[in-house]
Amino acid sequence: MKRLLKGLSPEGEALLNLIPGGVMQCRNDSSYTIVEVNDGFLSMFGYTREELDERFQNRFFQMIHPSDQQNFLIEAERQLEKGDRLSLSYRVLCRDGSYKWIASSEKLFGDEKEERFFCIFLDLTEVRDAQEKLRLSLEHLEIIMNQSSDIIFEWDLIADSISFSPNWLEKFGYAPHYDGRQQKEEMLHNFYPDDVEPMAAFMEEAKRGISDSVIDVRIRSFQDQYIWCRIRAATQYSAENTPIRAVGTISDIDEEKRMVEELRRRAELDALTGLYNHTETERRAELYLADKPDTICAMFIIDVDNFKLVNDGQGHLFGDAVLAELAAGMKKITRKSDVIDRIGGDEFAMFLKDLPSVSIAEDKARKLLQLFQNLFQGEKQSVEVTCSIGVAVYPWDGSSYQELYHCADLALYQAKCWGKNRFARFDAGSMAAMDRIGYSSLGASIDSDQNTGGKTGDLVNYVFQILYDTNDIDDAIKTILEIVGRRFDVSRAYVFENSFCGNYADNTYEWCNEGIIPQKEFLQQYPYEKVEGYKDLFRDNSVFYCRDIHSLTPAQSRLFESQGICSTLQCALYDDKEFCGFIGFDECTGLRMWNKEEIGILSLVAQMLTTFLSKKREADRNRQILVQLNTILDMQDAYIYAIRQDTYELLYMNQKLLRLDPSARPGMACHQAFYGRSAPCENCPLTGAMEVYNPQYGIWAKVQFSPMKWGDDSAYLINCADITEYKRMQEKKGSGR
Repeated sequence: MKRLLKGLSPEGEALLNLIPGGVMQCRNDSSYTIVEVNDGFLSMFGYTREELDERFQNRFFQMIHPSDQQNFLIEAERQLEKGDRLSLSYRVLCRDGSYKWIASSEKLFGDEKEERFFCIFLDLTEVRDAQEKLRLSLEHLEIIMNQSSDIIFEWDLIADSISFSPNWLEKFGYAPHYDGRQQKEEMLHNFYPDDVEPMAAFMEEAKRGISDSVIDVRIRSFQDQYIWCRIRAATQYSAENTPIRAVGTISDIDEEKRMVEELRRRAELDALTGLYNHTETERRAELYLADKPDTICAMFIIDVDNFKLVNDGQGHLFGDAVLAELAAGMKKITRKSDVIDRIGGDEFAMFLKDLPSVSIAEDKARKLLQLFQNLFQGEKQSVEVTCSIGVAVYPWDGSSYQELYHCADLALYQAKCWGKNRFARFDAGSMAAMDRIGYSSLGASIDSDQNTGGKTGDLVNYVFQILYDTNDIDDAIKTILEIVGRRFDVSRAYVFENSFCGNYADNTYEWCNEGIIPQKEFLQQYPYEKVEGYKDLFRDNSVFYCRDIHSLTPAQSRLFESQGICSTLQCALYDDKEFCGFIGFDECTGLRMWNKEEIGILSLVAQMLTTFLSKKREADRNRQILVQLNTILDMQDAYIYAIRQDTYELLYMNQKLLRLDPSARPGMACHQAFYGRSAPCENCPLTGAMEVYNPQYGIWAKVQFSPMKWGDDSAYLINCADITEYKRMQEKKGSGR
């Protein structure tokens, strides 16, 4: 210690000995040769002075962890360019074989004959270990949070601030924001209006200290749609038993909720027409009449005249299509508050609430007669449909649903007796005789519900076989569109596929019937935003059916008119629940109805095409990714190659390596290609060598490698960073001394 402290006063020497760590003096050479150390240095690393000489020949650089040596040299050189002081952090080998993290503060002094570093060391091992444990703990937590589909939140009740896990942004498309300065109404703005009050009460419960609570609410997404979520929260307490924090999860239960809602809706609705079934209409009407409203209501019973002739003449599937179209027409001329149901077969009922007068009810009956008469004018296939209507009015004809229904039924019989295609209002005097004999116009056989065959299996199987056997998916799809298009005599059959971002669509396949002008070249990269609400047209069972395109919005109508389309039927394509395009049939020669057989075939074909198109898109994406990865590797300023583990056979070389040695080829062994050797190198990077010299190219390289899979084979990816210039600088520096 005396030589190390030479020239210091006794006070300075005593002060230096108080330093909590080690002190070293070493030469500024390539080995950082130790001149002297203090007892604190020896105690820190566990050596004696004799062991430093015997084991390391007093070369401090050899005590530095191999993985830190390169960074030590680079950082020391960088700092010396700015002055004569160093501040470094690295690992040093201890006598027991472990490594300690140390922070060193070094001052360069001396003259041209010899420069030395005066170094002070502080032990950072415990600090670094604590940092690493904290890092691993945080990383573990982050992995759990990222793996979970649930959103995790923490509400600091004292600071009144809420933090959310990152998957809030992924789920809802915007970053959440809440702090005590924000009004509660603003924060709750992201919730569905009907759920705001329950959510506010839920938050108050958490603040009061309710231990565990659950609520189902709807939260807004960035597309202004609402997602059903289940929020669970638990309150944490301080040592004084005061609520200080609420933590919990937000789970997406949208699919579950909508499935329940869909099941409930299906239980209420008639499968063919989408109208309420008779039981649901009766329940809703009874619920309304139970309050004894002081307004006028009307009950209609509607029967399609001579509907059996439609079924017998043009088939039951066509008859079903007519009934569905009539139901859609009735929806258009009624209010949302009105209740329409299909009693069965070709018979319907309608309950109208809150009418200003009886004359309004009679006017509605006349509009229904006109609707039935005119709905199918201009069809490609001629259809003549009329109806008869029986009308009963609350409160004069009855005060309950059953009373009104019975009176409307009798009035319907009267309308049919008068010659059909008309309505009749219930009249107690004239209809008393019918009531006494118990006549009802209802109960006829439900022609449209009878199973009529219409087999589609052969066509569907044929389509599947074409797709399964093909080696060219493009030709197969063109063939299928023609087969299905001709089978149903449509004007045009086509496929649209969405772009990767989903913002626009391309008409990728098209078949046109004779005399129909192709549209494919005009419908490339067509933006959905140009026709607002187009994707929403597929919400009803993934099928968009439009008998008359003029019933759509102006923007939608213009799109179809520009292509000469009168009627269309389209079915959505989905890739893992993601809307990715649609397949469609167009009719350009006049209005047309599609029946259930045609809709069913289109849906099945769409499902099959989705499967095969998804495989094609996946192959296209993989090829694109391969090109991107090759581009990335070719742009790297390093020699990168891959070899098979057992044979050292070259599997891949990036462009930088190929420019260095154009003669190297995949299939050659790496030692043969780069070193001209018939056997693996003794100094092979795979044995642990960190730096390698290649005499064939005169290049020093710092080597990193990683095991990987190349197909089914085990392989290594090897990265060689060129450090030739650095090595030359080191040699010059060493020879200069």
